[in-house]
Amino acid sequence: MEIQLLSVARAAHILAAALWLGAGAMLTLYILPSIRSTGAAGGAVMAESMRRGLGIFMASAGGLTIVSGIWLYWNWFHARGAEALHGTGATMLTAGALAGVIAAIVGGAVLGRTSRELAMLATAPASDATQARIAALHRRGAAASKLVLILLVAALLLMIFSRSF
Repeated sequence: MEIQLLSVARAAHILAAALWLGAGAMLTLYILPSIRSTGAAGGAVMAESMRRGLGIFMASAGGLTIVSGIWLYWNWFHARGAEALHGTGATMLTAGALAGVIAAIVGGAVLGRTSRELAMLATAPASDATQARIAALHRRGAAASKLVLILLVAALLLMIFSRSF
């Protein structure tokens, strides 16, 4: 039974991570730059994306990845004992886990709030102050989104290669 549960948890972890990374890459490289370049119309797209559950999807994919990853991590080290903490593979696995957790924190704390505020400003009356705030939020979101994508790719690669050591 333990083997089956580990297999299900690992499959859930990998699937959720793939969805999280894929959606993050699509948003960072294509969708968000397109939204930024369309001006006021981009705000309506952001508002509609949030209304349709983009924030919930990203939080769910990231959350499932983190929760299943913590459970798998605990089981991996629990099965191998304290000596498993020493070695290149364990170090890479731990670094990958930390990169994923930091990506989730930045994604939730910065990107989630930024996206919600941009969606709210989409319906605000146009003014110089509103436009300046929107531009600042786009810059913050772009920087945070790139950081999260880099962290997710690093987490993926570290975890893949940790199995080789």
